[in-house]
Amino acid sequence: MQFDIIEKGQYTVIQINEARFDARLAPSFREELEQIKGNIRDHLVLDLSAVRFMDSSGLGAVMGAYKMLRNTKISIVNPQKPILDLLKLTRMDKLILSHPTIEDALATTA
Repeated sequence: MQFDIIEKGQYTVIQINEARFDARLAPSFREELEQIKGNIRDHLVLDLSAVRFMDSSGLGAVMGAYKMLRNTKISIVNPQKPILDLLKLTRMDKLILSHPTIEDALATTA
């Protein structure tokens, strides 16, 4: 399975279980998000622990989630260094904060 979706309290966690978040995965991520957007809680946490590579399609999918869920807080958890560098380079790190663990992300709204 490419995604695991965990709903817990006021949080929805989407774990991306692929090493590459690219043009092959981005469309299914968008479809999945579109299907569950009505059920997403106050805080969406994107767990990128397994993702080792992200291209502009993956970045666009994350930005699409940000735009689609305007009233929902979005956090990224455990991005690997190349992903973190990409987020900083594109300044998306200013819009979507990154945290080392899910617990750290959840603590920001607790």
